[in-house]
Amino acid sequence: MNNHPVTVAEWVLPGHPDKLCDALADRIVGEVLRADPYGQCGIEAACAFDHVFVTGLIGFDRSTLPDIEERLVSWVRDTYRTAGYGGRWDPLPEELQVDLRALRIEQRGAEWQELRHLSDDQCICIGYAQATPQTGFLPGAVWMARRIAQALHAQQRAYPQGAIGPDGKVIVRGEEHEDGRFVTRSVSVSLHHAEDADWLALRRHAEEAVRAALDGPLSAPMPDLTINAAGMFLCGGPTGDNGTTGKKLVMDAYGPGVPIGGGAWSGKDFHKPDRVGGLLARRLALQCVHAGVGRRVRVQLEYRPNSAAPESVQVWADGRLVPLPPGVQPVPTRDAAKAMISELAGDGFATLIDGRLARWGHPGAIGSWWEPSAPGFSVPVSTANAEALA
Repeated sequence: MNNHPVTVAEWVLPGHPDKLCDALADRIVGEVLRADPYGQCGIEAACAFDHVFVTGLIGFDRSTLPDIEERLVSWVRDTYRTAGYGGRWDPLPEELQVDLRALRIEQRGAEWQELRHLSDDQCICIGYAQATPQTGFLPGAVWMARRIAQALHAQQRAYPQGAIGPDGKVIVRGEEHEDGRFVTRSVSVSLHHAEDADWLALRRHAEEAVRAALDGPLSAPMPDLTINAAGMFLCGGPTGDNGTTGKKLVMDAYGPGVPIGGGAWSGKDFHKPDRVGGLLARRLALQCVHAGVGRRVRVQLEYRPNSAAPESVQVWADGRLVPLPPGVQPVPTRDAAKAMISELAGDGFATLIDGRLARWGHPGAIGSWWEPSAPGFSVPVSTANAEALA
C-alpha cells in the first residue's frame, strides 16, 4: 500500500498578469535600491488590457535618479517584453498606457538612513525548509511545478512569435518519499496559444517541458499529462484577465502545505520587515535542517513596529516546537537588510531588475544570501542527517 504523502502545487508563467505585476514592482524596487540602498519602496501594480497602474510610495534621494517618472514607463514596457509580449501577443509594450497618478515619490535625505534598521510595520514571517536537497530543500510539488514552468517559458522565448503565448499555468501532484525523492504523478498545463495552433503541437510542447523538468535528480517516468482541459486559451495575459501584485502569495511562498504568515514580498524594499523577515526565516529554517533539528522545519518570526529585531522566534521541527540549535541565532533587521543589500549591489540587482526573484520565487534562489549555498552556514550537519543531506 502506498503511504507516501501526496502534495499539490502550482506555478504560473511570466506572461500571467499577476506575475507581470510582481516583476514590474520588483523592477522598480531594484532600480531604486541600486540608486539609493536606503530607499523606501512600497509599490503595487495592477494591469488590465493595455492599461498598467502603479501605486504606492517611493522615498529616496531623488538626486540619484532625477528622471524616475520617465524611466518608470520604460521599465513597465521592458517587463512586458521580457515576459514575452509584443508582435502577435497583445498587449503590445509600446502601446501600453501607464498610469502613475496614485504613485507618491518623496525626497528622503541622509537622516532617513538612521531609521531604516527599525521595523516600520508589524508582521508575522514564515520560513520553511525540508531535508530534500534534491528539490532545493522545498516541497517537491512546488519545486517541480516551477521547473516545468521555467521549461515552458524557455521554449516559448526560443520561438517568441510561434503558436505558443506568454501566459500559462502548471499544477503538479506527486508523492514525497522519505529518501528525499519527489515522484510526479500528474501534471495539468494550461497554455496560451494562437488560433492557428496545432493541438498535437501544443501537447508536444508541454511534453518536452515536462521531460526537461524530470531530466535531473528526479528523473522518472512521464506522469499523466493534461493540456488545456478547459478548451481553447486564445485570450491570455492582461487581455483575458486582470492582474495585481501579490495575488500569487501561496505559490510565491512554499505552496498550500505550509502556512504563509504575512504579506507578499514583491514591490517592497529589503528593509521592509515582511520581506527581509521572510527571507531571514527561510535562512534560519535551512540552518536548522543542516543542524539536524528535523526533516521538516518551519520558523516563525514576529515583528513589531519600531523594533530592530524579531519580538519572538518559534521553530517547529517535524510538528514539534523546539528551541533554536546552538550557533543559530536570528539576525537583527539592520544586519539582515545590510547583508542582502550588500549582496544585491552591482550585478546582483539583476535578480530584481530582470524579474527573476518575482517570477521564479525567493525560496530556492540558489546562491542568494538566504539559501544553503551561500556563505554563513557554519552549523555542522548532524550524523543522523548526513546521508540524507549528502
